[in-house]
Amino acid sequence: MTSSYFKTYRQMKLFTKSIMMKTISITNQKGGVGKTTTAVNLSAGLARRGFRVLLVDSDPQCNASTHLGVTHEEDKRTLDDLYYQPELQAVDIIQPARGFDLLPAGQALAYAEQKLAGVPGREMILSEKLAGLSARYDFCIIDCPPNLGFLTINAYTASEGLIITVKPEYFALEGLKQIHSILGFIRKRLNPDLDVLGYVITDFDARKNQHKEIRQAMIRTFNGKVFDTTIRTNARLSDCSSAGSSIFEFAPKTYGAIDYMNLAKELEVRHG
Repeated sequence: MTSSYFKTYRQMKLFTKSIMMKTISITNQKGGVGKTTTAVNLSAGLARRGFRVLLVDSDPQCNASTHLGVTHEEDKRTLDDLYYQPELQAVDIIQPARGFDLLPAGQALAYAEQKLAGVPGREMILSEKLAGLSARYDFCIIDCPPNLGFLTINAYTASEGLIITVKPEYFALEGLKQIHSILGFIRKRLNPDLDVLGYVITDFDARKNQHKEIRQAMIRTFNGKVFDTTIRTNARLSDCSSAGSSIFEFAPKTYGAIDYMNLAKELEVRHG
């Protein structure tokens, strides 16, 4: 790919930055760390704060879509169609969700890397498709798959920031090295403005010394980047996904609802 292609793309990013929605990837290369739960409930929390929100389900497992009660139907287009059909626009695929909009995933996303091998600029497909939505939304939240492959690279290229969900486990910090490595690559080649907006600690229990120790270690390691809000352990957060709703509808008085609303408020203050 030529250097002039990248130069033109970067100029486009700078031009649209002032008018575009804030695009944020929720990410971790490890599964089971509250990534999808955070993507869905942060989107719902921001919407309840009065923001126009689009949630992009970029995981072939379709967990965010399923969480919101959206199942794949043969006559419905999904994110994989957006990748495979150049003439298709994101606005043609968006569906209403629970107070915000959803760009649902399809299982064919799993084959995107193979199908698009050799396509020039394939790392920028999602960014170019989302650029047309700049005036429609205040926030675009992307739920990334639990790996650092093609779909995650597309999400990072489209984003101005990452929110990394982390469980308070001893190997959590070690596992973040891969994300920081790919972050450096994206900054150098595709998106120089990409930054880590913050780390969100999920499944946190303040009664456990290990959890408190790991949180303090993260605060020391990632100076100013750890969100003050922690997502406390709450069984209702997993229950609400099977109900096809956000925590605010399913159990509005629980710790889960309180914590995700606080996270939305903190994001608004930090980066709104």
